Amino acid sequence: MISKMLRAYIRQENADEQLFFSSRYNPNHVLHRLLPKPKRTGYNLRQRTHNLTLPTDVNAVIKQNFVYRMVFKDIY
Repeated sequence: MISKMLRAYIRQENADEQLFFSSRYNPNHVLHRLLPKPKRTGYNLRQRTHNLTLPTDVNAVIKQNFVYRMVFKDIY
């Protein structure tokens, strides 16, 4: 039972990552316009999972949003 749940969770995580990747790099993707603007810095910083600006004004509804979840995933 647990292994089925774990496999389903892993499949869901992989699907989310693929969708986020395709929406980030395809400007014609439906979700692309919902992404935050890229953050530009003049510094040579270490590689991050993405270069998007992290939203600061959030509420409970936004926190359940797919784009919000993916932007904050693996930021550390």
